[in-house]
Amino acid sequence: MLTVGFREFKSLFSSIRSIVIIVVLFGVTIGSARLVRQFEAPLQELGLGNDAYAMGLMLLLILAAPLFVTSLSHNIVNKETDTRTIRFLATKTSRSNIILGKFIGSFLFWVVCIAVALLLIIPFSKSFSIVNLVQSIIFVSYFIGLTLFLSTIIPKPSLSMFLGIIISIALPVLGLWNAGTDNLFIKTVGYVTPYFYYMQEESNNYYAYFVAFFPILFILLSVFIFRKRDL
Repeated sequence: MLTVGFREFKSLFSSIRSIVIIVVLFGVTIGSARLVRQFEAPLQELGLGNDAYAMGLMLLLILAAPLFVTSLSHNIVNKETDTRTIRFLATKTSRSNIILGKFIGSFLFWVVCIAVALLLIIPFSKSFSIVNLVQSIIFVSYFIGLTLFLSTIIPKPSLSMFLGIIISIALPVLGLWNAGTDNLFIKTVGYVTPYFYYMQEESNNYYAYFVAFFPILFILLSVFIFRKRDL
């Protein structure tokens, strides 16, 4: 499992994509912080926190995390089945370990990216919030788990990429729409997105931690389906 995870982690860092993402996280966080300061009170009512820079990072993740994760990991599982390398992996470890390793590798990649982005803004924000780091990681882990699940049930990387892009656009729209509508269907859909939990107005927003159950569910479903599949 750890070997698969390290392999996935290393493959994500083997290109300039990680540097591009860190630069985007840093640049947009600084830029959006200036905008956030002008609308700090309304955004605080949405539960985005008190620090403008942390709010800027969270705002970026809310809007772009689905697309970031999808673009990097849409083929996290089905690329192995499509190239038949999954058969080699299955002879070295269990199918459950393959799924868990894939998730761990992608998860660690995003932990590093978000942590580095928060470290880079310390000279501007004059602080480093562990709570913001944890909540940002939990938010992104939802989409890591969802992408892993889609890549498990969809055999073709091109199809998982196409569907992933659609979902990565639709989820933020539905999630943000949920905050301002009484439509029963939209409200119901909102409960299975992380946006509902991250936009609660309670102090410290403990609802955000409930989102951690979703990636666990996605992993369990992926393991169950992958173990039943013919390789």
